[in-house]
Amino acid sequence: MAYIKIDRLAYEYNLDLIASKAGGYQRVICVFKDNAYGHGAKLLAPIAKAKGINFVAVKNEAEAKELEDIFDNILILSHHPHGGENEKFIYALNEKNDIKKIKKNTKIHLVIDTNMHRNGILPEEIQEILYELRNHNLQLHGVMMHFAGSDEMDASYFVQKQKFQYAKELIYNLLQEDAKNLIFHSHNSEALFRANTLEDDEYCRVGLVQFGYAYFSKDLHRVLSLWAERLSQRILKKGQCVGYGGVYNAKEDIEIATYDLGYADGLLRYDGKGDFYLPSGKKILGKMSMDSFSCENNGETICVIDDANVMAEFFNTISYEILVKLSPNLKRIVV
Repeated sequence: MAYIKIDRLAYEYNLDLIASKAGGYQRVICVFKDNAYGHGAKLLAPIAKAKGINFVAVKNEAEAKELEDIFDNILILSHHPHGGENEKFIYALNEKNDIKKIKKNTKIHLVIDTNMHRNGILPEEIQEILYELRNHNLQLHGVMMHFAGSDEMDASYFVQKQKFQYAKELIYNLLQEDAKNLIFHSHNSEALFRANTLEDDEYCRVGLVQFGYAYFSKDLHRVLSLWAERLSQRILKKGQCVGYGGVYNAKEDIEIATYDLGYADGLLRYDGKGDFYLPSGKKILGKMSMDSFSCENNGETICVIDDANVMAEFFNTISYEILVKLSPNLKRIVV
């Protein structure tokens, strides 16, 4: 049965590096949305907790409920207000019109739009929004933003950083002493490793960097590897084909094997065009099937992914997509 290995030591190493960069574990928010980017949120949560993480961010209430017994602070990033919000959780306020829809006394992190133009309020709306939050008895616990291109070597990072600083100063001026209890967080994975240090009043909100992927750091360790087990083996004779459409035709006798992993498990479908090599150096032969693929025999098991960037480059996408598509039904084991 195909499975995923999670390297505990690699994960712990990455968390230590993140915490040292952020100024301590108490200033780190780990993003566990979408099953911790395909790695397995419930599997990783106890490891993160044991290292000192007590604040995580997730996509929705369903994900939050899976982790509510582990972490004291859970921020829900993509919430549709319904008036029955859970007092245990914190909700990102992405849209000012949602203020009237959210249950009173709900804990809120206010999202500031600093140029990404995806979610949040504009800095010039802050005074109005603070009044509305107070008027509707919502608890402001934090203020956040998201960089549109912290991995892009242009001025956008600095422009957004400056806008968020302006928003913070405005909030400090308007709330005075009450502002000292707020959590501010703007730096995502790439921004954290791009910055020299975090401001004294800031937390960081890290996603894929936890798992070994960051443009600005070569010191991280990959946490996930994907493995398949052999279903069958045979000698493919010269001139014979394997798989749908006969895309691969053997130029000589070759010992091949079929392994139990396919696009139904979340892999992008290889159509047999171009040479796609696995970490072992074996090339996938012919089209990938729904539940299997064939390649030169590698024994009982074969590693399919140990660096998602390799597959991402072949399919002209990003490592994020490769990882989050991995089926939650794949067995995940900590090694």
